[in-house]
Amino acid sequence: MAEPDFEAQLTRLYNEPPAFPDAELFAAQIAANLDRGWALRRVLIGGAGIAAGVIAAVQLVATRFSAELQTLSREGTRDLYADIDLAMNKVSQMVATPASVEALWLAAGLALLALGFAVTRAMEEF
Repeated sequence: MAEPDFEAQLTRLYNEPPAFPDAELFAAQIAANLDRGWALRRVLIGGAGIAAGVIAAVQLVATRFSAELQTLSREGTRDLYADIDLAMNKVSQMVATPASVEALWLAAGLALLALGFAVTRAMEEF
């Protein structure tokens, strides 16, 4: 059986990494590489989020307004002011429907989530 002092000394030797003269430079290079990688990831994730938001907004607007725009285009012989009045009434009716209220709540929830992420990021940076 080995002596406890020898085992303790052996454990201490293997727990401590060897000291190299360029250890600080190496650590700084690794930290810089990691920071650069995170910056690229942030840009890519932000760009993907913006693209997804634009696509979702376009699809939402297209599905909600396509029927109304077709109706307005069929009735193109009417006066311009009557078309504008009809469009405003249609928009008012759509905002009053439950699906529109759900969409507004969803947008508000996503905005709060984005605000939370922004606050978290700001707290990490400062």
